[in-house]
Amino acid sequence: MAVPKSIHSAKGLWHGKSLLNLPWLAPDKQVSESTSSLHIDTDKHDAFATITYTWQYEGKQQEGTILLAQSGKGKHLELGWVDSWHQNTSVLHLIGEESESGSVKAKGAYSAGKETWGWTIAFEHDGDQLTMIMENVTPAGQATWAVKAAYKKD
Repeated sequence: MAVPKSIHSAKGLWHGKSLLNLPWLAPDKQVSESTSSLHIDTDKHDAFATITYTWQYEGKQQEGTILLAQSGKGKHLELGWVDSWHQNTSVLHLIGEESESGSVKAKGAYSAGKETWGWTIAFEHDGDQLTMIMENVTPAGQATWAVKAAYKKD
């Protein structure tokens, strides 16, 4: 199986809330909350997983897609990520691994002017709960959460 067990076992439709940390873009605002849905599917050979999600910002629907594949029998994995609001001009490539506990976390880099910033995406699946956390990482290496989404299985 090339899909992490925790992602494979989380296949299906999930609903919950998504929090967007706004001080990065609007220092006078704190957090925006919206309803969110997330769907995980795998191809018939479990070679890769497709994760799609929706959320809202200022009343407008947003959506994202993550393509996830794990290398052979190892814990190394790769993600390709696009999002209509966060990452809407290219596909961000992230690399990471599955932890012993089954959580998945990957990190990528993007340019902001003359600086290189980082972005992480993590998933944790615990029975009927699924969380997705995205962090923005400064050029100095300081990570601050940008998105926290918590889902329950339908």
